[in-house]
Amino acid sequence: MRFLRIALTVVILGFIASAVYISALVYQRQQALESVGLGNVTWMVAQAPSEFARLQHRVSALGLNDGKVTPDEVRLRFDIVVNRIKTLRSQSVEKFVQSDPRIAQILNDVEAALNRARPLLDQLWDPNVPPQIIDILEPVYPKLVRLSTDANVWNVGRIDADRQGLITLQWAFTYVALGMIACGCALIALLVIHNGLLGRAYRVLEENERDLETQNARFDAALEAMSLGLCLLDAQHRLIVSNPRFLEIFRLDHASAAPGTSIFDLIGDELLADGLGDASPTTGGSDIALLNNRIHRLPDGTVLMVSREPMAEGGWVCTFEDVTERHRAQSRVVHMAHHDTLTGMPNRLLFWENIAQAVRGLLTRNERFAVLYLDLDRFKEVNDTLGHPIGDALLRQVAERLRETASPRDIVARLGGDEFALLHYGGEDSIDNSQALAQRLIDSIERPYSIEGNEIVISTSVGIALAPTDGTDTDQLMKNADLALYSAKADGAGTFRFFSPQMEKALQNRRHLETDLRRGIKLGQFELYYQPLVRLDTGLIVAGEALMRWTHPDHGMISPGEFIPLAEETGAIETLGEWALQRACLDALGWPEDVRVSVNLSPVQFRKPGLVDIVKAVLATSELNPRRLELEITESVLLQNNAVNLEALHQLRALGLTIALDDFGTGYSSLSYLQRFPFDKLKIDQSFVRELESRPDSLSIVQSIATLGRNLRMVTTAEGVETKAQLDIIAGANCTEAQGYYFGRPMPEAQFRVLLQRQVSDDNWTALAGGLGGGMQSVTGP
Repeated sequence: MRFLRIALTVVILGFIASAVYISALVYQRQQALESVGLGNVTWMVAQAPSEFARLQHRVSALGLNDGKVTPDEVRLRFDIVVNRIKTLRSQSVEKFVQSDPRIAQILNDVEAALNRARPLLDQLWDPNVPPQIIDILEPVYPKLVRLSTDANVWNVGRIDADRQGLITLQWAFTYVALGMIACGCALIALLVIHNGLLGRAYRVLEENERDLETQNARFDAALEAMSLGLCLLDAQHRLIVSNPRFLEIFRLDHASAAPGTSIFDLIGDELLADGLGDASPTTGGSDIALLNNRIHRLPDGTVLMVSREPMAEGGWVCTFEDVTERHRAQSRVVHMAHHDTLTGMPNRLLFWENIAQAVRGLLTRNERFAVLYLDLDRFKEVNDTLGHPIGDALLRQVAERLRETASPRDIVARLGGDEFALLHYGGEDSIDNSQALAQRLIDSIERPYSIEGNEIVISTSVGIALAPTDGTDTDQLMKNADLALYSAKADGAGTFRFFSPQMEKALQNRRHLETDLRRGIKLGQFELYYQPLVRLDTGLIVAGEALMRWTHPDHGMISPGEFIPLAEETGAIETLGEWALQRACLDALGWPEDVRVSVNLSPVQFRKPGLVDIVKAVLATSELNPRRLELEITESVLLQNNAVNLEALHQLRALGLTIALDDFGTGYSSLSYLQRFPFDKLKIDQSFVRELESRPDSLSIVQSIATLGRNLRMVTTAEGVETKAQLDIIAGANCTEAQGYYFGRPMPEAQFRVLLQRQVSDDNWTALAGGLGGGMQSVTGP
């Protein structure tokens, strides 16, 4: 039906639009025809030449002394011509005049001639004046005649166009009428189909109604025979239907449980709560481990297992099973399986289940909680000196104090030996509440105990893990609380600690490494290794990249990935960076003049002013030619305080040295900064080179960068070349230089210098054959 309404609406709107459109066209054509009939441009233009000819005739006759023509008649004819020309300037002839610039020029010429002749009208008595007027008007007359012909042609064309418009209108109307007829036929067909569908739907509804009656009868029989109490509720918790067993369990009659009655007027709210009601083992209710669904104890002692499942259309299906006898038979067994026999507290298993329950509440209601792990200090001394019976009595008193200190909702458990745990719901202020609770527990446990005439003083240490901060998994929370307990015991008895993942260990390791780093700088434990950069077209080593290495006296070689970030974080990189620059320049003095040295600059070195001055001073003291120094930066330098850093780069480049953009292709702003700063070299990140043989897109990226560098007149260096296949690929991509383990690992300066000397002395040096001609193996080792 909705489709039919839409279709009818569309057809009606189409009819209306078509009628409006056709009416507009008819009106337009009527206006055009009226303009043709009422304002005949041909007639108006044709009058001008005839009147002009009459004026010429009168002037000629006056000049021949024809007594029948007087000067007043000539003036009258002149005024008539002037008015005719003005008529051609009127709005009715405007379209014709605008159709050709030549027409407007003719009118201008006529008006100009009339204006020239006008002063002579006052001197018509002079025999010489008429000939002068004839000379002025004679050249204009042919133009007016031509103008009349043009008007006739233009008017015929306009009439023909209007006729064609009427023919087009006729066809448009014909097409619209045919379309409306087709739409009407389609609607008739749709109505026939729709009526057929309605008849079929009616028959289906009748069949469904009979099936529904049968199903309702079966449903009623099933409800009557069910051993479970059942009720259906709508979204507003109103009763839809219930079975006799439901009425029997809650001692209701049919009148009080009529459909539409709120379920909470019939049973307690807690029975349908999302939580576990009074099923907590610490409140004296039934045990939650007995059954999978919620267990509730009614005031008369009846134990119900309640289940509530949502329905797809809204509302719930609720079932109530009387499990009183089953519960009584199993409650003792379950209690023994989930409780500590010495203290009566929940044991480890039940505590784990309670944490799992708390995790579900955290996920559904965002109810935060904390796990407190307790260990008694010096309890072993009590067992060893006073005996296990005294120790057991002490544990029972400790358990009682824990119960008294904890809030009613908290779960306190004994995990075994002298270890206890507490599940605490701290709310929004979970940290403060947990801290206060831990201190109360410590204070409570530290109070002296009197057992069989013995005064015993012990303490406890507490480790705290917060959910969800420290985890949302039972095992993870208990493990983290145990780690926090270990930290608390390490700090001394009677303390508590919140869990901090690896914080203590990481902080300690960091302090040791930071101390060793500063000591290593003072003791000169750092040195520079150099890795060769090879020119692909010549196979020669053209530069060596300086790479910092730290040999720790106790731990051996420390990875740059460990100490460089620490040096940058502590600011030690400024000292290391200046030393590395000075050392690299001095080392390069012993190399051939055509070999450059490449030094990496940290973004930290750009944060403080004076970097340019440092480079100037190093170049001055080392006397190294600036063209042999190459400084490598990463895009992070350009991303921070970019205006200042760009200015610093321009000043460095003005010194004559080379600026290279390292790890190109891995950042976010490479192309924009290539416009803002003219780098000398682009170093293609090794992540692209490493995957050249396995990923075609890596080759596309390398080729694109090489082409970009070539177009921008920049050198392109491929990093991380390790195989002959990779070398062949980057050579085919037209990269300028290459660097990687294929040519040699980073090596001490002495070995690198030997390699350069061998290159100079060996006339048959072929660096690209087998990794620097095979000579690298003997120089650098494996």
